[in-house]
Amino acid sequence: MHASVMAGSRTITIGARLRRDARCLAALVVMRIALSCAGYAAIRKRMPQAEASGQSHYYARQLARRIERLARFVPRASCLTQALALQYLLARAGHRSELQVGVRRDEDGRFLAHAWVSCNDRVVLGAATTRLSDFTPLAERR
Repeated sequence: MHASVMAGSRTITIGARLRRDARCLAALVVMRIALSCAGYAAIRKRMPQAEASGQSHYYARQLARRIERLARFVPRASCLTQALALQYLLARAGHRSELQVGVRRDEDGRFLAHAWVSCNDRVVLGAATTRLSDFTPLAERR
């Protein structure tokens, strides 16, 4: 007998959930280390691209939620670390996504940057804690 839990309108086994969480945590750790050692440009060059347009907003949002929750266990897992990890996992599953980095200045004139991920023109990661309209996008990354 398999233990299962309801995830939205879908039921997934505990084993499947643990495997998904392990993939998310591994992607976060790898991206965090890669950002420290190789930098953003090197990661972007090696990022897989989704060939098909396997577009499922539900799947992307569920994966993003897991990334957000598990990021607290990875030291200095910034919004960029999380966005890169999510984009990598989505591409591996055949889902196209866009990673955007935006900038703004705060009230004290300090430079701030933020990264977020969209699927089907809907933000799935990075909009919960900040107003994206405050940021000027630097570049769109697919």
